[in-house]
Amino acid sequence: MSVSRKNVAVWLMIAVGVLAANAASNDRFTATPTPPKLFPGQSDFNFSLYGAPADLEKLKQVVQVMRDQHLGNAFDPGPTASAASRHVIEYLATVGWPVICYPPDGGRMQVKGGTSALSNDDEAAMRIFDRAGVFSAIQLGEWGYHFHQLTSDDGWWKAVLGKDYDAQAKDFIKPRENRGYDDVPKTRRECFDQVRDYFLWHSQAKRGRLISVTGHSHYEAYAAEWGAKVIGLEVGENIGFTQSKFAFARGASRQWNVPWSVQVSPWFGNAVTTHGPLNTNGATATGLDAGHSLSLYLRMWRHAWFAGAALITPENSIASFFEEPQAPWTLTAHGRAAAANFQFMREHDRGNPYTPLLVVLDHLSGYCAYQGLTWGILPPTQGDQETRDLFETQLFGGPQRLPVPGNPDNPEARYLHPTRYGELCDVFLSTAPGALMKNYPVILLVGDIEFSQSFVRELTTAARAGSRIFLHPRHVEAMGPDAFKKLSEAGTIEVLDPGVNAETKRPAAISDERLRQITEEYLPIGVSGDPVEYQINRNTAGWVIELINNDGVVKEGRKPAVTYSSVIAHVTLSPRFESKAVCEWLTKTELKPASEIEVEIPPGETRFVQFDTRD
Repeated sequence: MSVSRKNVAVWLMIAVGVLAANAASNDRFTATPTPPKLFPGQSDFNFSLYGAPADLEKLKQVVQVMRDQHLGNAFDPGPTASAASRHVIEYLATVGWPVICYPPDGGRMQVKGGTSALSNDDEAAMRIFDRAGVFSAIQLGEWGYHFHQLTSDDGWWKAVLGKDYDAQAKDFIKPRENRGYDDVPKTRRECFDQVRDYFLWHSQAKRGRLISVTGHSHYEAYAAEWGAKVIGLEVGENIGFTQSKFAFARGASRQWNVPWSVQVSPWFGNAVTTHGPLNTNGATATGLDAGHSLSLYLRMWRHAWFAGAALITPENSIASFFEEPQAPWTLTAHGRAAAANFQFMREHDRGNPYTPLLVVLDHLSGYCAYQGLTWGILPPTQGDQETRDLFETQLFGGPQRLPVPGNPDNPEARYLHPTRYGELCDVFLSTAPGALMKNYPVILLVGDIEFSQSFVRELTTAARAGSRIFLHPRHVEAMGPDAFKKLSEAGTIEVLDPGVNAETKRPAAISDERLRQITEEYLPIGVSGDPVEYQINRNTAGWVIELINNDGVVKEGRKPAVTYSSVIAHVTLSPRFESKAVCEWLTKTELKPASEIEVEIPPGETRFVQFDTRD
């Protein structure tokens, strides 16, 4: 069959148009936030064992088992950062894995002005890691909770100070109404200054080697600003707000270019996951079926990895990964699952979390969801309440869940929630430069913000680069007409009509409808169907989406998990780009590329769907 030149020309025009349309479709998704930051000297993320034996021969056995079983490539915590650990530190320096050390006099690690400080001899031992080029840091664990809660807890001080209690307690215990502050602050600036002074004392006492670990508080950005080597999170335990904490930590990592880590705690009420059969005879239940479910651990580990964490730490794993913490180091079911999970992570390219929405809070915002008070002490303003509702209701919370037969109580359901709009945002503070903010196509200012000349200048830089900036009417008023005019002339500025949050019945930072429009315009994959948690990453092959069914596994701390097999999440994926091939990583299932793709996620499980867009 012959083809005329005219028909060839028409065909070429159509083909070029289709290619251009496809290219334009892929080019719509232009968010370019910084890729995950790894530990110095590492080419991949790290999965740690919690607890390095102090006995050198036992430690060597554990390292060999970790290598043979693919169980991990880090210790968190490793040995105590002290001269007494020198022999262990010398060995670990030859292994080459990152090591997070426990502080000297570790029971008092959080006490400002206390005895948990590096001596010259301790510092000399830590420099063995430095000379070997091995990353190390010293943990300052759950310091926000200590600051606001434990500084007035007489029982805690008695346990920590022991024989020194009578002589020293008066120097440390603070009135409960002070919420950890020496002098009751009246302003956010006063709060900021006292919390910073607390943190900087510890940074100096540990000679600039801190990894900050926050649990109940949301102080991740401040730890980065104040010089932490790593921004660490504790999740699990009895800690809420997991997903907003991830957004804060990833944002702080990208704003300050430091790694972030996630420690998943097995404590759950008065129970903790260890090895052996379930034992509920004591005040604290123990055993492999105590604490959290293996399902939650796997979902947490995988989500932390996919969200960009440099280090994932299964807390207490020395006690739960082995039948006995000694030779022959036989793995438990949890240990085998952890090894398989680590191997899965190393075999797949997680890519870069795609977060087109940047939420910017004021530098002194002091968001602290656990206490429900600004900086843990100041009554929340309307702007503060809008901030909390945005994170904990609109973005990372809300009541919609898959029903479980019989509607049993499920305390574990509060740790991870379905997301209406996906895990689509990072959180910066207003100290961020426009050169970083411009990597996000949408910038949403939330809460009460002070518009200094420098902050307006940085917003203007982002607007000129193409970022759309969403403001609340209060921001326009706070900025003043001249600054608002200057910002408006730089780019696309939208003053929101946020209305009322449908669930809380309070004024909103942004409407649900506007959030839906952002996902439709800026996320490369549409998600519909049953409520699931989801996140989208861009990797070298194209796009990959994480889908988590957080329902169907019911767990109480002192009882085994119960799985309801019928609670399957049925989800439809609608890619907004052309793909060559589609596959699911965990089940190794090939899916047919289409405008709509059906995926089933069993109860308490995760699925990763890769869309290959390569030519």
